[in-house]
Amino acid sequence: MNSIFRTIGWTATAAVVASVGLASTPFAGADGPAPVVNDCITNHTVEKPGSMLLACGDGGLSVRDIAWSSWGSDTAEGDGTEYRRVCEPSCAAGHTASGATHVTLRKVQDGYFTEAAITDLDGKSETWPVGPIRR
Repeated sequence: MNSIFRTIGWTATAAVVASVGLASTPFAGADGPAPVVNDCITNHTVEKPGSMLLACGDGGLSVRDIAWSSWGSDTAEGDGTEYRRVCEPSCAAGHTASGATHVTLRKVQDGYFTEAAITDLDGKSETWPVGPIRR
């Protein structure tokens, strides 16, 4: 019976030592800062922006009022409102349409998310480059 207590005591001690060792091990992705995304209006990097201009050239597509549900080391996800210039019959005579959208930032390179995937107003997925700051 004495050997049973020794075995149980040793097992409990080993479990405590093992759990302490695991607790001190850093989690994956915890060794560096979270990725950022470029704000093409200000040309600054941003983490969890409230709005994003995706069509930086002409300003024809943006996502506003973004509520981020996650911001991780390889993806970020959120929901917001898409505002899209509709060029029908032409851009000058067109209008702006808006609707709910889901945003996924992905493809991290050198600490930057480089791609945004959104659901367009027709429910189709499309991607936009959101790469590093342009100098």
